[in-house]
Amino acid sequence: MKNVANVSSIEIKLSEKTNLKEFFQIILDRYPQLKNLLSETSLHEGEFLILINGIDIRVFNDPYNEIIVEDSDEIVFVPVTHGG
Repeated sequence: MKNVANVSSIEIKLSEKTNLKEFFQIILDRYPQLKNLLSETSLHEGEFLILINGIDIRVFNDPYNEIIVEDSDEIVFVPVTHGG
């Protein structure tokens, strides 16, 4: 993300609780260059882990609708590298 959006972190103030899918849309509205990285296909292919307050979103059945993001939450994108 840093290379694509040219920022090391993004701070977004939320006036109300929102689900993860809506939160990603807020990010894309501000940083449209992240579209390929935040697409559901890209997220499902495991290019990076998404942690919310230290919890991997993959523990949820439907994280994009189940997870409610609040203003105080920390969302971290961890790049996954594969090698052999």
